[in-house]
Amino acid sequence: MKLKPPKLLIDADYFFYRAAAASEKEHEYNQDLTVIVGSFEDGKKIVENELEKLCERFDSKDVLLTFTDQTNFRKTVDPSYKGNRTKRKPAGYLKLKKWGMATWQSLMKPALEADDVCGVLATNGSLDNFVLISPDKDMEQIPCRLYNLKEEWTQTPEAAKRKLFEQTITGDSTDGYKGAIGAGPKKAAKILDAVEDEDYWPAVVKAFLDADQTEEDALRTLRLARILQAEDWDAKEQKPILITPQ
Repeated sequence: MKLKPPKLLIDADYFFYRAAAASEKEHEYNQDLTVIVGSFEDGKKIVENELEKLCERFDSKDVLLTFTDQTNFRKTVDPSYKGNRTKRKPAGYLKLKKWGMATWQSLMKPALEADDVCGVLATNGSLDNFVLISPDKDMEQIPCRLYNLKEEWTQTPEAAKRKLFEQTITGDSTDGYKGAIGAGPKKAAKILDAVEDEDYWPAVVKAFLDADQTEEDALRTLRLARILQAEDWDAKEQKPILITPQ
């Protein structure tokens, strides 16, 4: 018996941003002024082509796009979060996003990023046959079937848990926050390899203290690194619940 095609749970920010960026063109307005414009039609074609490829790969037309809200709860954890991103959004991005949300089944949650929305949906039991699609390494914190545009696998709960604490130790320069100073992936792996029974938090705190930082620094970084899951989302109040290690 042929299996039912999976729902494609897609971190749409990546695809729409890239499509808008690829659709930008310089336009010589007059002899003294050159402006950058976004081709809406070109952007639409790029998005449609990319989504069609995914649908063909998984033999599924059941698509759910997730998008990032205009506000971001991580800014309340650390106002400097993503402060290193000074580059403007591509011309036409917001129009393309609006079109995407009107064209496909889409979801955006207050103060959440697209990957948080994916993480909550992937772990709250509302989906039983799906694949989470995103090139973002942060999604490896989610225990589910993953496709990062290069390879597909099922992330175990154990590997997902370890990924969170690894990210906390190393920080993420892309998102503009530091981990334990001087700790890269190799050092993080060595620290976590020495832990028994997956009790990672004390080892993470020690890594920060050894770097002349504080437990508060470690907790702040953990909360920035954590991709929300069902337990981190108050569905009634529509707001995140910040992780507090036991």
